[in-house]
Amino acid sequence: MFKWLPKSKKNQFHVTTREYRVVLVAVVGLMIVAMAFVWSNVRLVGLAYEYQALEKIQRSLLRENNLLHVEWESLRSLDRVQLLAKNKIGLREPESRQIVTVFLKN
Repeated sequence: MFKWLPKSKKNQFHVTTREYRVVLVAVVGLMIVAMAFVWSNVRLVGLAYEYQALEKIQRSLLRENNLLHVEWESLRSLDRVQLLAKNKIGLREPESRQIVTVFLKN
């Protein structure tokens, strides 16, 4: 029934210690190279996601910056300042007798 068993023992593959070490070093070296390649790709994908998130934040901040510039310009407009001076502070236009002209001599 197990007539093939003794024949397979005779045909076993024998490897010397030196050959085993060479194969082991080669396999470990290939594994290290493969892991470095995979790690670099994983790192690249992580950096791409981080870049996209930072780009989204930058766009949001630029949009907010533009809105703040528009608001700043509207707050410092002369018409608004004049309106606030008249209504809130109670300032009014000077009368002609209140205006003094100053001439500078060189």
